[in-house]
Formats: sequence, structure tokens, C-alpha cells
Amino acid sequence: MLQSKEIENGEYHDLYTFLMKDLQLFKRKFIFSLKHVETGESQKCFFRYFERPYQQELIRLFNEDDFAGILALPTGEEGKCATQLEGRYVKSGKLVGLQVIEARPHEGGRYVGLTPAKVFVDQEGEKIVGVVSKLHK
Repeated sequence: MLQSKEIENGEYHDLYTFLMKDLQLFKRKFIFSLKHVETGESQKCFFRYFERPYQQELIRLFNEDDFAGILALPTGEEGKCATQLEGRYVKSGKLVGLQVIEARPHEGGRYVGLTPAKVFVDQEGEKIVGVVSKLHK
């Protein structure tokens, strides 16, 4: 597992930048398409929204890699929940990336990584892609 580093106290690099720039696992194919550099698969991207009372439990489960536990948490509505689980993956599981983020509209609309971005590649990703694809509803 690869994890992004803390960039400020309690804040982490965002998953997209971590995958594209730091790890260079995707390349641009045309302006609107990102392809995995080895498999040529297009990435799937999703956000799962959680209400504030579930934020600490979400972070705990995320840190424990308990993605099945995250599936059991109640979800909130898009646009009404600042706490989000962002996921990017390819169907084969050769790459699965996840991060818990928070939208901060009161800070100019920026997004803050509440956890390091976690990236699972090859066999690690293939093991969890099934449950992660269920998070993508």
C-alpha cells in the first residue's frame, strides 16, 4: 500500500494529484480520458457522502482498511455532506485508490484530505476491488 504524505498538520495531498503526479499511474489520453499506464483501462471515479456524526467512525474504519464496515455506514445526500470518501479504481483491481476528504465551502470551496490517500496496486488492489466497487453506488 502506498500513502500520501502529510502536507500540513492534519491535511494530506489529494488522491487525484497523488495518482497523477506523484505516482504517475495514469496518463492522459485525449483531454477527457485517463488511462492506466499498464492496462490501458479507464479509471472509475466516485464519491460517497457521509453526515458529520459519522466522520470519526469513517476515518477509523478507513485507517483499519475495513471497507466492508464503511459499506455499513449510512450515507448522506450529495451536496449536503462535507465528509466524503473519494475512490478511483480500474475494474481489474490493478489500481485502487481511496481517501477521506472534507469539503470546506467556508474556506473558498477547497477540499482537505482528512486521511492519507491509500493506493493499492496489483494483488493488493485485486483483493479489495470487489468491495470497493460496491462503495461506488
